Amino acid sequence: MLAALPLCAQVPAAVPVPSQFATAHTAFLASGSAPGSGRNERFIAQVVYSSVYKSLSTAGHYHLVSAPADAELSMVVSTQSHVSDVMGGDSPFEALLRLEIYDVKTHTLLWALDEQINSMFREKTFQKNVDQSVAALMVDLNALASGSVPGDTTPTKAEPSKTRLSNE
Repeated sequence: MLAALPLCAQVPAAVPVPSQFATAHTAFLASGSAPGSGRNERFIAQVVYSSVYKSLSTAGHYHLVSAPADAELSMVVSTQSHVSDVMGGDSPFEALLRLEIYDVKTHTLLWALDEQINSMFREKTFQKNVDQSVAALMVDLNALASGSVPGDTTPTKAEPSKTRLSNE
């Protein structure tokens, strides 16, 4: 008999974001993608690294430096693929763009960001899809730099919900 009870959304405690994201001014970008043995693997690693480098350079939050010793943050960009839900009829492979961010002083992983790269069949489409994934990574990185958790949709206060638990 809980059919029409309003529910109050519980507000989870704020998750702290490492302060280095807000205080750092310099970053070093490394490629974590193995070039592989085939032409496609080298091409993919080059396109991904170039797209992330260009986006970081134009975003203006972090000044990119050419040596890790000159940076406050070290970022490693890579691509990963793995088998997804084959039984559910989805594509058997899913490509991810990963950005790992480390504190240079302590060599501690501060955060890892993942964005899916949509599937493609043509080189031009691949570039567009990588650029879209990189743009999503930059949104996540900007959230971290402003002290927010990427994708955080936590409401600012508890609001009653009109969702029914049952139709009885």
